[in-house]
Amino acid sequence: MEDKKSIVWVTSGYLLQVDFPILNQLNKVYRIKWVVDAAENSNQRQHAKEYAQQNNIDVEFFCLHQHRYLPTAYFEYAKLVRCLAKLDYGLYYFDIIAFPYLLFAIKKYLPTNKVIMAMHHGKIHNGMQLRYLYKHYLPYLCKQPFWFQYFSDTQAHYFTGDLSHRFVIPLALNDFGKATVKTPTDYVQFLSFGHIIETKNIGLLIKAACLLKERCNLPFKVKIVGHCRTWSTTYQPLIKYPEIFDLQIESVPDSDIPNLFCGSHYLVLPYKSVTQSGPLRIAYGYNIPVITSDLDGFRESVIENVTGLMFKTEDVESLASVMQQVVEQHPNMYAKLKESQKDYVERNLKVDAVVDKYRKMFDSINN
Repeated sequence: MEDKKSIVWVTSGYLLQVDFPILNQLNKVYRIKWVVDAAENSNQRQHAKEYAQQNNIDVEFFCLHQHRYLPTAYFEYAKLVRCLAKLDYGLYYFDIIAFPYLLFAIKKYLPTNKVIMAMHHGKIHNGMQLRYLYKHYLPYLCKQPFWFQYFSDTQAHYFTGDLSHRFVIPLALNDFGKATVKTPTDYVQFLSFGHIIETKNIGLLIKAACLLKERCNLPFKVKIVGHCRTWSTTYQPLIKYPEIFDLQIESVPDSDIPNLFCGSHYLVLPYKSVTQSGPLRIAYGYNIPVITSDLDGFRESVIENVTGLMFKTEDVESLASVMQQVVEQHPNMYAKLKESQKDYVERNLKVDAVVDKYRKMFDSINN
């Protein structure tokens, strides 16, 4: 029997949800050594450990004991990469930000033709930390003789390296379990989910909901869920009609996700900028139609009038009009969008289809 091809797979703790849907399937085909960068006693490490045990994946953990921007972090990264190099595996897949010092350790100790970098960003956007440095770092990274995997054509368009070394594979859909609730029957519920920061533009959603309240007598609610450091000063003052808002301004465990999504009719993503959206993929996994701004990062994933609806970015009137449309045409529009979205997801985003693309990438590099 032919030996399985071998892959060292390095995942950052905050990117576990990217790899969870696919790694168990790929582990059946390849001999995978999984390395997870997560702090000791963290929920990330515990989740990864449980996942590895359930799926018989060989896992080890790594924890940087200083800030990754400190120059001395290089020595910890170098020690890790030297150990990985001694394994002499067929491929080394990095789903982790290598900026700035991990990249240099990879270049020094690993064969570049065996390295695959998962690229979550191609375009520099306003929400990125240290974007003034990333605008130089990303072109430099793209010029390295590695292999590169992007998660969308939109971001891959900004790749400036050897196009024969570029792959595009979409994010697989996450499964957080089954819901125990159903959508309300006496009103339309809009959901905003995720960490609340300036680029997510939740203030626009609040303003649009207040406009809708003034224009439409039909019942609706807006549920906002997510941690926010400046809620009381930045967002709370925008709420003119508290009765239409259901607020949960805190981080929630993954176990709450199924009921949050399945208890809502629409997910609203009024972002100012976007690369990939985790909540969008969750919505697709639970067959929840979406309402998004018309950014390029959404246009690739959201098929208008099929998987959801779009409004003009940063235009409160446009968002309010779309929300009014779905409320006034409920439940017919909702049912139609659910059906068409389900068909689209079945054909394009199911885990088996995504895993097959990974296999083709790995096998083409290994041959």
